[in-house]
Order: sequence, then C-alpha cells, then structure tokens
Amino acid sequence: MRSFLRVFLLGIVIIGVGYLGVCAYTKDNTSQAAQSFNAYNVLIKREPRYVKINNKEAKNNDGYGNYTYDLKSYDNDGNEHSVKFIGMKKLKQGHYLQLDTKGSYVYSYKEVFKKDIPSDVYTKLNLQ
Repeated sequence: MRSFLRVFLLGIVIIGVGYLGVCAYTKDNTSQAAQSFNAYNVLIKREPRYVKINNKEAKNNDGYGNYTYDLKSYDNDGNEHSVKFIGMKKLKQGHYLQLDTKGSYVYSYKEVFKKDIPSDVYTKLNLQ
C-alpha cells in the first residue's frame, strides 16, 4: 500500500510540474495549439490587451476576406505580448483595438479611442 501511495503521489507531482511547464511555455506563444490550451487554462486570467492595426502584417490566408493579424500587443501595465487573431475583414489601418485575451487566445476585439487606452500603452503603440 505504501509503494502504491508513493507512486501515486510521484505521478501527481510529475503531472503538476508538467502542467506548470506547459502553462509557462504557452502563455505568449501564438501557435494554434498554444492558443487552444490557453483558452481553457485555469492559471491564466482574462485581460484586455491593446493593438494598433498594421495592415502590412495582415494576411488573407483563406481567400474569403478573413485576415490574420500577427501583432505586438500591450496589457494595462504596458508589458509587450505577441498576439495572433483573425479579423472578419480587413481592419482599418492605424485604428486601435482592445482585445479580450486569455494568454495568447483572443476571445473578441473592439475598436477603442485614445481616451480609453492607458497613456503609457498609447505611447508604446505609437512607437512601433
């Protein structure tokens, strides 16, 4: 019984350490697998991030007018993160979006104005 308990606890520890490692690796990774993992990751909180649209970075991969954007985003504290999302059309050049994200997974986006963006984030967005 003791050896079973040791093996069981060791298995739980290994699974826990592996889960934490995957969480750390996928937090800002923009691959499709990482985004899927982040959507259900209980250790990452949902937070807004801000981007400035650059249509030079947009790609129409499917041919149906859905553009994939791979941009730099900033959270409320001004920390930079990579983000990849699909716009349902070609978005307006130079406009600002607030992304509802969880890690690198983007739930939704909406256009925001300068007054709605934290000032240090606005400054960083315009330095790009």
